[in-house]
Amino acid sequence: METKYLNLSAGVLFLIFALILFIRHSPNKRSNIFLGVLFLLIAGYTELIHFHFHSVHTNDFHHLSNYLPLDALLLMLMSPCLYFYVLLLLNRPLNLIRWSTLAHGLPLLPCIIFNVLFYFRPVDERVNWLIHNFYYGALEMTLISALLYLQISFYLFISYKAIRKQLKISVHVEKNGYRINISWVSLFLFINIVFVVVSMPVCFWINNEQTNITIGNAAMNLDFIYLFIMTVLKKGMMDMEKIEEKKVSYQVNEELALSYWKTLTDYMAKMKPYLDKDCSLGTVAKDTNISETQLSNILHAHGGIPFADFINGYRLKKAEILLKDKSKYRKNMETIAFDCGFGSRSAFYRAFARAYNTSPKAYRKLHDKNREA
Repeated sequence: METKYLNLSAGVLFLIFALILFIRHSPNKRSNIFLGVLFLLIAGYTELIHFHFHSVHTNDFHHLSNYLPLDALLLMLMSPCLYFYVLLLLNRPLNLIRWSTLAHGLPLLPCIIFNVLFYFRPVDERVNWLIHNFYYGALEMTLISALLYLQISFYLFISYKAIRKQLKISVHVEKNGYRINISWVSLFLFINIVFVVVSMPVCFWINNEQTNITIGNAAMNLDFIYLFIMTVLKKGMMDMEKIEEKKVSYQVNEELALSYWKTLTDYMAKMKPYLDKDCSLGTVAKDTNISETQLSNILHAHGGIPFADFINGYRLKKAEILLKDKSKYRKNMETIAFDCGFGSRSAFYRAFARAYNTSPKAYRKLHDKNREA
């Protein structure tokens, strides 16, 4: 009985988490939408399996006759949502209408087909199947469980790999003047990877729906406890820090500054680090053997240029060349953004508009019109 109320409470609290993420103003709004959808799916899953568990144990055939085994489908929807959240959190590009993105829905097809076929079975056959599967398992659900574990493992692995790559550079990502700590995501993913590895043999050894429901409940409660603790400690998904401009002493020896400036510009021309979206003050300082403070001093001495604007200046010069290209195979805006080192199309548009007071598309159209004239 206590477990039932714990599961119901977790479902309600995940729903509250989702609503907060949808409503709350945040520089991380787009990625938070996917996290909110993930929490909605968890809330729906929790209530669904509670309904199933209660109906079988109380022999409520009326409810069972109207029940569809959608739990695996909800679980399969969670993994892409989590992955998309990680991509957007790390300022990676995500276009939802591209075929490569839509392909993430392919693993859902077996679950959808199974539920459609299941719906058209006679009512008595559906109820008997649900009861038998609950206590003894069924071949169809074993196959779906295998696909589910493969899918979840894949998404957890690639999400964890992406987060760990960023953590090697910094524990923070910057969005619209805010610094967001992503270390909580790494631990969240690691906990879920361990849980999947531990629960997998249990799932296939006992092999029935009652075990699957217990494993699912345990995973959701574990995730909730972790997220709740991180939120209380202010180290979780809703915490961010406004970036304050540091007051730096910009006094620098003129001769040394000129030497460093030449080193920096030669490095930029030869190595083109700006083409890497992860290019940072730290990586440039390391490659040129110039300290971060000295780099900031040099840029300030040459017009007070912030490092981000300095890098974007090179990117925009390359973008100009690509936008002026009128060949048959000229690139679209998204490709230009990524080829020039911008992390997303929106970042490219913002930087371009700030520098040229127009959009890249308008710039290309104007250049094409002038050339024709």
